[in-house]
Amino acid sequence: METMKDIKARFASAKEGEYNALFRHYENDERSGVQKLIQQYHKKLQALEDERVRTESMKKYEHEYEHLGYLCGIDEVGRGPLAGPVVACAVILPKDCDILWLNDSKKLTAKKREELYDVILKGAVSVGIGMASPERIDEINILQATYE
Repeated sequence: METMKDIKARFASAKEGEYNALFRHYENDERSGVQKLIQQYHKKLQALEDERVRTESMKKYEHEYEHLGYLCGIDEVGRGPLAGPVVACAVILPKDCDILWLNDSKKLTAKKREELYDVILKGAVSVGIGMASPERIDEINILQATYE
């Protein structure tokens, strides 16, 4: 009989498409640890499916305006503070891009932002970063500085 350690290792090393076979293989194993592991990976698969649906719904404008060519997504930081610069990033992703977990940077954990950084840079058609100083913000206002 396989140990829990072995079963956990099998699940951990499996690819997404292999989970259902593992579920079937272990479904009659009565050990509570095995059943909890199966439930855990069912939740993981559901979370991935939910994320795919969410990500696809974010592509509303990409689909609506795809006849125009590439669209650029932007995000800014520093817009809320009373002082300090505003930094904005603009990214153009290819049309067939399916990067999961993309979101407003403020809605991501620091760890998730770090994980996505390399994925985004590797897959992007183009990336641009700009910054406006506090002096420039005072001169032209925060909204215009964000655009600049």
